[in-house]
Amino acid sequence: MPQTEVVRGRSGRAALLALGLLLTVAAQATAQPSDSGPAVRIDGLAAIVGGDTPGPDSEVILRSDVELRARIALAGRTSGPLPLGPIPRGLMAATLRELIGEHLLSREARRLAAARASAAEVVRERQRLRRSAGGGARLRELLRAIGGRLAEIDAIAQRRALVAAFLSANLEGATVVTDAEVERAYAAEPERFGELPRELAHAQLRAQLARKALDETIARWVEVLRARIPVRIYAEYQ
Repeated sequence: MPQTEVVRGRSGRAALLALGLLLTVAAQATAQPSDSGPAVRIDGLAAIVGGDTPGPDSEVILRSDVELRARIALAGRTSGPLPLGPIPRGLMAATLRELIGEHLLSREARRLAAARASAAEVVRERQRLRRSAGGGARLRELLRAIGGRLAEIDAIAQRRALVAAFLSANLEGATVVTDAEVERAYAAEPERFGELPRELAHAQLRAQLARKALDETIARWVEVLRARIPVRIYAEYQ
């Protein structure tokens, strides 16, 4: 087992993707998966959030949790047979950072009791997970292949719905983009939009700038939480 490390510093950018950004995580992989060989679901400690050891006040992230999320991302970006071979280490590392960010945000949501996920929000997160895997049938096929359970998907959906509700309640205004900001961005590279009508180009830019502002705000929040809450990493995927 790699040497353990207590991390209290800056969080990687991928940790901010707590709002269901499995496709972004998949894009961060630096190598392509192998389609050969049977799937072997690893397990053991990947990280502990909220303490140095497992306990009632800490949350454990298992290696199998990281593997499941990484395989969901891979299933959604590939077609044909499920990619059940080795998972790129870059994807595993990015997925672990994402899971740590989710757990930090969900802990803060529970601590402040500032938001509660509705049943409808949980359903939406479950649907997003299915889409991320390439559909419900492909997700069920993946779970059968690796020995996963639907209860694991439900747990992910519950946590992600809580995080989404918490962020929605606390980040109001973070995505406000002024007309002046849109105009400056358009003037900086008008050739990027070719023959696209100006109104449509502005709409695209506004959405991109809003997303960027949201990502940066969540990133700062996760950094603050990670500096305050101990995170011990057991699995090194570098």
